[in-house]
Amino acid sequence: MSVRAAITAVMRNDSMSELLQDCIAFTGDVDTVAAIALAAGSCSEEIRQDIPNHLVTGLENGAYGRDYLIGLDKQLMSLVNKKTS
Repeated sequence: MSVRAAITAVMRNDSMSELLQDCIAFTGDVDTVAAIALAAGSCSEEIRQDIPNHLVTGLENGAYGRDYLIGLDKQLMSLVNKKTS
């Protein structure tokens, strides 16, 4: 159900901020739906990357916080870039 909701949200939104709001509107397992949908949306050139900066800079920075996520994002994107080269 979470994957179906995430795919639905990705298909009907053209910006990350709208995508996040749509995921929240589904209710239920919002964090899982948003994680899947925003991960997919962040890799799409068709979705405007307009997440407000305060949502990124305001993240906690514990063991799996902001710096961990930034590093993970770089690793994942390097894999994507290798496959498209």
